[in-house]
Amino acid sequence: MLQIRRPTLHDLNDCVRLDSSYTTQRVWQMSLDVQAHDIQSNFHLIYLPRPVTFTTAPVTENLLQCWQRGDCLLAARMQRPETTQDALVGSALVGFIHLLPDPQTRSGRIVHHAIAPDHRRRGIGGRLLQAAIRWAREHNLHSATVEVPTKNHPAISFYMEQGFTFTGFHERTYGDQEIMFQLARSTLR
Repeated sequence: MLQIRRPTLHDLNDCVRLDSSYTTQRVWQMSLDVQAHDIQSNFHLIYLPRPVTFTTAPVTENLLQCWQRGDCLLAARMQRPETTQDALVGSALVGFIHLLPDPQTRSGRIVHHAIAPDHRRRGIGGRLLQAAIRWAREHNLHSATVEVPTKNHPAISFYMEQGFTFTGFHERTYGDQEIMFQLARSTLR
């Protein structure tokens, strides 16, 4: 049984340790054409010769401060069945989402959204996202945004399936000069 709730202090420690690496065989590649009076950028989905696993940067925000500040932090815990009885005992953190609200722009930015590798493709990410969208709506935020590396095709596909649309990109603004897609969706529907 899956339980989504505001995290406890114990949950925050588990969130920081959650493995958010991913494997893909598809990435988005950018081409740039600069002319005298025209600049055009295109993104093409390309297939890699073999699956590649990427590690993600560790959680650097102080989640305790985010929790104390009242950000939207939600944890997903899966109850573990006990092996000797039918009773459910204990639980494991299987995912979390952190949406940073900006009341001035009435939007929320998804800072972290991670699901444990063994629990992916089971609807947990979607349930966490829907709970965060509900929270945003209840806090009078009209949109949610997220930035995703162009090499994280699984996440880009997930967000597009959840109603997010491409709104732009950042190029070379990160230490590893990675290109980030900007995606957004309304929280009002």
